[in-house]
Parts: sequence; structure tokens; C-alpha cells
Amino acid sequence: RRIEPPDARVVGGDIPPGADLAQIIATIAFNDARAVEETAEQLDPAVCERVVDAIAGAGRIDVYGAGASGFVASDFQQKLHRIGRTAFYFPDVHTALTSAALLGRGDVAVGISHTGTTSDVIEVLEQARARGAATVALTNFPRSPITDVADFVLTTAARETTYRSGAMASRLAQLTVVDCLFVGVAARNRARAKKALEATAEAVQSHRVGGGRRRA
Repeated sequence: RRIEPPDARVVGGDIPPGADLAQIIATIAFNDARAVEETAEQLDPAVCERVVDAIAGAGRIDVYGAGASGFVASDFQQKLHRIGRTAFYFPDVHTALTSAALLGRGDVAVGISHTGTTSDVIEVLEQARARGAATVALTNFPRSPITDVADFVLTTAARETTYRSGAMASRLAQLTVVDCLFVGVAARNRARAKKALEATAEAVQSHRVGGGRRRA
């Protein structure tokens, strides 16, 4: 069911001067929910399937992103790593470029940029593509420059307004796509993914309060 705004003042997405906290909460919740919902509606399952195929069969996956998109890239890398996929994320562009230069056929490079104009991410994705790796772009704008260096393009549907610098709705929309890809890859080999998730969870269990921490 489509989520409706609880207050007519929320429509439009902007937070006007003098808005009380109740209106701020309602506006943010509505915008975030709408971004996730609309991203899911317009996401192309056929393209997602091809990306999942590429990642599931990749020898190595590099994920690139800067700023808020970098947090999403790091999250995706960590998810893939937890199910036994060889994945890397490098926040520094120089390190990312040197990593991309070592990719080849059978590898996958994923570039994440809301605007699709982040030069660092575009440059690294271009380097990976030149080396023969399959390239994936995740962006909000299907005609942005990053799509020129991508074999596969996945798009989000987020509208940032007053507090664009906060990268709020766009980040959640990106995480939605990342989660779809992650589950798609994990589902290709459920037994392996389940075993890897259990092993990684057990490895950190002693670091949780009440989780059997060793006593000195």
C-alpha cells in the first residue's frame, strides 16, 4: 500500500522555516518511505538479475563511492564479504585507482554516486572498465556522466530538498538497491551464504554483552 502523508503540510517534501519537530519528523519519514517505495517501483529486475549474475560469478568485486555514497559502498562491501565474496572498498581515490588497475575480466566494479557526476568515482570506474572488468553504476540520474563508463546502470528515485547536504533520502534509496543485490547474490548459494553468515556472527559473539565474553 502506498504510504500517504499523515499531514497535508508534508506534501512537497520541503521543511519550511518555523516547522515544529512533529512536522519535521512526519516530513522526513514520508520522504524516506517514498524514496524507498519509488526506487523499488522503477528498479529494473532484468538489469538487477544481470548484475547479480556478474557479482555472483566474480573473482573479485571493487565498490567505489565518495561522501555519503561512500558509506553505502562500505556497507555493500561488508555485506558481500560476510557471505564469502572477495570484495573491497577504498575511500581514498589513489588507492581505489591502483586497485581498479589490477582488475580484469571476470571481476566487477560498482560505482555509487547519487548525482552521477562525482569525478573520483567516474575515474575509478573508467579505469576498471579499461582493464576488462564489468562495471555497474548506481545513480539517481540515468543520463549522468557515470553511466557513460558503466555496463549496467541501476537507478534510485530520491528527491532531496532543503537539507540536500544531509544526503538523507538518497542514502536510503541506495541502501535499498544494495540490499536487493546482496540478497540476490546470497540466494544463488543459500547454503554457502548461511554458513558464512553464521561463521562471521560467531566470530564476534564474544564481543557482545552477555554473549559469552571470555573472562580474564
